[in-house]
Amino acid sequence: MNLLLPVLFIFSSCQFSKGVKKDLVTGLTSSYNGFAVENIYLSVDGNKLNTNIIALGKQVVLIADGVDYYEVKDGKVYPGCRIILTDKAGKEILNLPDAFAEQTNGLEKDKAASLSATLTTGSPMQAGETYHLNVRFFDKNKKENEIVSNVDLVMKD
Repeated sequence: MNLLLPVLFIFSSCQFSKGVKKDLVTGLTSSYNGFAVENIYLSVDGNKLNTNIIALGKQVVLIADGVDYYEVKDGKVYPGCRIILTDKAGKEILNLPDAFAEQTNGLEKDKAASLSATLTTGSPMQAGETYHLNVRFFDKNKKENEIVSNVDLVMKD
């Protein structure tokens, strides 16, 4: 007797990603959970950095490209960005809970595929000192979706 049993296959379109990226040249370490991300790097004056030594007065930009898997609400996505800068003793110099707070109307998904966090170096930072930069990009509609990046920056004159 040949008995055929029906088999039910369930496919779901899960949009989830998790991983770690490390830039051995700058020391930038990034982890992502929920989001997908293609590339994460540091930039100064529009150029990708090949060091973590930064001249005081320069703007350091952390860029995440190819960000995907946002929770879409009414055709829009709502990214957030927390920036924390500490000195070598762990004292907070900057704590910005959401650098994107003014984006209350959301963005088209394709416009949020590249995220950037900008840190302007200067007082009270001092040449010769090392500072820790922590940036967390997150989805305001799905807070567990995040990209967390950490790097030590050495200031120079």
